[in-house]
Amino acid sequence: MKTEQIKNAVEQTEKDFGRIDILVNNAGLGLVDAADKTTDEMWRTMIDTNLNGVYFFAREVGKVMLKQKYGRIINIGSIHSTVSMKRLPVTAYCSTKGGVLMLTKSLATEWAKEGITVNAIGPGYFALGMAEGVVADPKFAKIIEFMCPMGRAGQSGDLDTTVVYLASDASRYITGQIITVDGGWTAL
Repeated sequence: MKTEQIKNAVEQTEKDFGRIDILVNNAGLGLVDAADKTTDEMWRTMIDTNLNGVYFFAREVGKVMLKQKYGRIINIGSIHSTVSMKRLPVTAYCSTKGGVLMLTKSLATEWAKEGITVNAIGPGYFALGMAEGVVADPKFAKIIEFMCPMGRAGQSGDLDTTVVYLASDASRYITGQIITVDGGWTAL
């Protein structure tokens, strides 16, 4: 993790715009392998991307928001921030995304009186981005159909209003929470 690059990006953004009101912390890498087969390198790469990257960006942007006494931080977690999955080896991924949830809660309580809210979104499986290939697999599509009460993967646009809501003043009394956008998957 190159924290100097993160510091420089945040400094440049503040310089260009004068302030930073919203951070959507969307880091994700899904290396999937059984725990006993996960290499040290795979584990460290997952931690660096999914957890350290989120922390370091929140820390640096948080410094700006603390000066402003205002900010909205939205961390992108996963349904795997709160649940694992039978017969799918997601131990490393779940560990990092669970860490994102606790990071969200901790930062929220630390910065609540400073005008900063920190929340997370926990997407289910979406037919785009990192999970597009997984969702396209006919075997996994059957798992989604069975496990998800809506019987389908998320689609383009399904996350948009949640991000807009958490970024807006309409959510000013919500902090330290995760909103799962998963078609009901974690309701089971």
